[in-house]
Amino acid sequence: MAKFYYYNKHVDNKGNHEVHSEDCSYLPNYDNRIMIGYENDCKSAIERAKRETGKTNFDGCWYCSFECHTG
Repeated sequence: MAKFYYYNKHVDNKGNHEVHSEDCSYLPNYDNRIMIGYENDCKSAIERAKRETGKTNFDGCWYCSFECHTG
């Protein structure tokens, strides 16, 4: 099921921007997130974020995007 995905503007302690779905309890505050867009899954959302930003440091949220969480 497709959802809106966002990433945190700020990097975590490992230098990654954490990717969250729209319904995540840990979705960053409005001022601290950037919308990726409507995607079918976190993998597609991360690929889109990489493509559109030129950055490679994205990681899925442990809670809402576990299948994309790398640690």
